Amino acid sequence: MNLKTFIKKQFEDFIEVYDKYLIRTSGITLTYTLFCFLAIALLARFSDFDPSVLKKQFSLLSYFFTRYSKGNTYSIVDLSKTVFIFFVSFFSLGLTRSNLNKQENTELKITNFLKQIFVKDILELMGILFLCSIIDYVLFQIDRFSNSNIDNNDFYVLLHGFILLFRVYIPLIFFGLTTYRLSSNKKFKINFKKLIFLFISLWFFNEFAYELSIFVRNHIFGFILLPFSAEKQYFVESFIGMILIAFYFVGYHSAMVSSLKILDDEN
Repeated sequence: MNLKTFIKKQFEDFIEVYDKYLIRTSGITLTYTLFCFLAIALLARFSDFDPSVLKKQFSLLSYFFTRYSKGNTYSIVDLSKTVFIFFVSFFSLGLTRSNLNKQENTELKITNFLKQIFVKDILELMGILFLCSIIDYVLFQIDRFSNSNIDNNDFYVLLHGFILLFRVYIPLIFFGLTTYRLSSNKKFKINFKKLIFLFISLWFFNEFAYELSIFVRNHIFGFILLPFSAEKQYFVESFIGMILIAFYFVGYHSAMVSSLKILDDEN
């Protein structure tokens, strides 16, 4: 399959999964989002921040697309996006296995999804979560070391960009590969082409999610929050932000799992 055909099929799948599952899984995605927000709130509560960090946390949504580690301080709240993808993987397993069990015409409920999750899945996904957390910390330390020891600023800026790219997409790729392997009945095979195409799919949706978040927060949430005081805006935006984050579950499922299925179906 060439890149043009893959991109066409991937965008068709984005549209199809949203049409088929956005409404039917809304209760499930909101439930997963609630647990995700609770986990992120704990990360934020116990996270350290460098005194020079000026990025303001307007709500829990701030932690999804912004990195707060700086200087010599690693902020564990930077794992918020990884935790979100962890929950997306469980959602994706439930959705895929429900389809395999020919329950496509039934209403999808959280209890049905939980029945599709096994102890092996939990252990493997927790292992990937732990691995991605270690990798993120190591990448931050590499970035910090590079900043202190590389005199060529242009080279450091280039290296910093690659490190940030790795911090964003390594968890997405690892969880995507693991989730697809757990959900597929086929023998799992990975090659360089699949990795590149998976990255492209993830990049498309991740950039869409980022831009949509900026638009919604600036133009919709900003209007909704006008009547509230600055102290209450954090909690109000976090609450209504659950709808926005829940909306992303189906799209990330498509980018992480359907992209690999498209490539496997070719064979």
